[in-house]
Amino acid sequence: MFQLSITTFWLVHLTVLYSFIAAPLPKEQSTAIQPPISIDSGYVEVNGSQLRYVVEGQGIPCLVIGSSIYYPRTFSPEVRKHLQLYFVDMKWFAQGYQSENLDSVDIQSIVQDVEQIRNELGLEQPLIMGHSIHGTIATEYTKQFGDKVAGLIVIGSPSQWGNNAYEQAADALWQTASAERKALQEEKWGKTKEIDRLTGQEEAAARYNNTSPQYWYNPRYDAGWLWADMTVHSEVTQHLFTQVFNNYDMFAPAVTISVPIFVGLGKYDYVIPYTLWKHDYSRIDDFTLEVFEKSGHTPQLEQPEQFNQKLISWINTKFR
Repeated sequence: MFQLSITTFWLVHLTVLYSFIAAPLPKEQSTAIQPPISIDSGYVEVNGSQLRYVVEGQGIPCLVIGSSIYYPRTFSPEVRKHLQLYFVDMKWFAQGYQSENLDSVDIQSIVQDVEQIRNELGLEQPLIMGHSIHGTIATEYTKQFGDKVAGLIVIGSPSQWGNNAYEQAADALWQTASAERKALQEEKWGKTKEIDRLTGQEEAAARYNNTSPQYWYNPRYDAGWLWADMTVHSEVTQHLFTQVFNNYDMFAPAVTISVPIFVGLGKYDYVIPYTLWKHDYSRIDDFTLEVFEKSGHTPQLEQPEQFNQKLISWINTKFR
């Protein structure tokens, strides 16, 4: 049976011991490796932590929460022709992180951090975007501050986590994986002891790469380059996934979100099964769900042309 540890999940982004079976970056992804030079950069202070941001592109302002290093690498230049992307660190990826009492860190405090970031950057009615757990956080933010944003973009994010519904969906999807993919994952599990001796960014990159068959359409994909120069505060991410989002259900109790929502999911994302979203959004009026047939956890990088077409079409339909 497929079993995914809490520690493994946060390494999605969630961003080094590179895989011994690394594959080259697919040709269509090469444009995302070196994003354009930022048109602005700096820091915002949130409760003593210095959170770096970079601004790239032109068009509708879009706050992209998570990392100012990792996420610019995942989006192609085409997206930057339509969105002015404000990539900003969350505390767990901030080099200037100020230690805090983690018992006080919960969904509400994280949402307030995002609101402070938006306010400090002077963004009025931007889109808000998040990948993986950051998309879940962006959704929680929109539940409370829907009047502050124009729309919500969620990519590869869990609508449920740390509960039976999640475990059942993940197990069921993994059962459909090919024998080759399963065998490769078993082979990679053999490197776990080596990884256990690492910490911080090196551990994050290593564990993420160790589960590449679950994260990527290409099960041999080496994502180590995405983690280069990253800062990872493991104690914060551990708290995030073992405490803050334990037994989490995005749509229970039922919620109303008034802004348009775009959700992009990969069919080969075994960490965040696309099937989790099957019925959860029935109460949301303006909801667009796209499943990318040859993507895993990061469709904006794995199928950039298809992802760009779907996202830009949504933007033009809803906001032009």
